Amino acid sequence: MEKLLSGVGSLLYGMRFTMLFFYVGLVAIIFGILGKFLLETYKLFTTLMFEDLQKIDLIIKVLELVDMTMVAQLVWVVALAGVSLFVTTGHFDSKEMKKPDWLDHVNTYNLKLKLAFAIISISGVHALKTYLSGELTLENIQVVTMVAVIHFTFVLSAIGISFAERLTREKH
Repeated sequence: MEKLLSGVGSLLYGMRFTMLFFYVGLVAIIFGILGKFLLETYKLFTTLMFEDLQKIDLIIKVLELVDMTMVAQLVWVVALAGVSLFVTTGHFDSKEMKKPDWLDHVNTYNLKLKLAFAIISISGVHALKTYLSGELTLENIQVVTMVAVIHFTFVLSAIGISFAERLTREKH
């Protein structure tokens, strides 16, 4: 039985490299977001230069670019921290590649908390964009209310994660 468990453990440990396919997929998504970001930036720039754009429309377009940037950062943090936590850290051993300082302090809890706060930030930008983009109709008020409720749920989730971690740390 001990030999079987050891074999299963070795197999599972060896399979950690299959996670690389997920992280490579996330990197591909980042490049897709980059393409969309550059296209939207170009459109906004040409509109600013050659057309008339209302201030509120400009703010909404800029918020959309900020939203894309934050989503790309979130995906990057997940990919980099995931590879570092679950696959290997050997790629930071070379002199020409400097490991980001925050990566030394990342564990699964910190990663969850970083994700939670990033989602809250993205949700907040989206909520602001939704609020600014609509007129005060009954349907728009319902949409804005729903977005605010979802945003508040994200905030409560992050507080819950933080509280749960604090409880487990106090027990040790």
